[in-house]
Amino acid sequence: MAHRIKLRLSSRIAIAFQYVSLVLASIFVLLPLWSVFAGSFKKPAEYLETARIAPPQSFLHWDNYREVLFPTAANGIGIIGAFGNTVLVLVVSLVFLILLGTAAGYVLARFRFRGRLVILAAYAALMVIPGILTPISTFQVLSFLGVANSKWALVVLYSGADIVSLMILIQFVRSIPEEIDESARIEGAGYFTIFRRLILPMMVPAIATVIILRSVGIYNDFVAPFLYAANPADQTVSMMLYSFAGYNSGKTEAVLLAAVVLVILPTLIAFFFLQRFIYAGITQGAVKG
Repeated sequence: MAHRIKLRLSSRIAIAFQYVSLVLASIFVLLPLWSVFAGSFKKPAEYLETARIAPPQSFLHWDNYREVLFPTAANGIGIIGAFGNTVLVLVVSLVFLILLGTAAGYVLARFRFRGRLVILAAYAALMVIPGILTPISTFQVLSFLGVANSKWALVVLYSGADIVSLMILIQFVRSIPEEIDESARIEGAGYFTIFRRLILPMMVPAIATVIILRSVGIYNDFVAPFLYAANPADQTVSMMLYSFAGYNSGKTEAVLLAAVVLVILPTLIAFFFLQRFIYAGITQGAVKG
């Protein structure tokens, strides 16, 4: 009896320790977000004179958000146009990425042909080449295509399937029994019909996983827009935040925090509404493999 009580007590202590650890970890994670949110409502003088985590005098001070949405001539930078450019680049890039990536994954997983290993080796080689060595040649290629210094340069760069996305798609196609292809060929279906009507619908979990991973990368990417889309009219949200940060004043720092809140908000909303689809896509892809 005493041994059972001792085990029960130790179990409760362990559970309490886990909850305390999770609460402390949550506080450390959310504290920077709180400081950003609170600072976005502060007036210039208030922001400089108060602690970063101190709440604002009023949450009804919307001047910083008005400056972000409707910028004055002092900086001329608006978040609405940046969001429009980001959404355009994201949607168009993902469409091409899925079309090209799924087709490439199906071909590389199902067919054996000369040059197949060379293609896979070329993709693998991109992982070991430092990115600092390629901007000049990449810019020359984009200039040759006539899309340098525009958002279409980002579409070209993001539309290609990276090695991670390609491996996810290849492994998922390999998990689909080849008997399905053989049965369809017996019925007279061609390879394109098999891919479009049978394989592609089965790849939805893998496609969802790739879209999630690439969307986060594209939305948060700063290097590519900075190097290849320097035109102010084509700037993305990451470039917009960088432009805001270039002005050093108490007002601009508070305005920058308001811009950060607006940039983070879509990802938070998307996560809360789509988390069950996100978990389902990743879990089904892992189980399928």
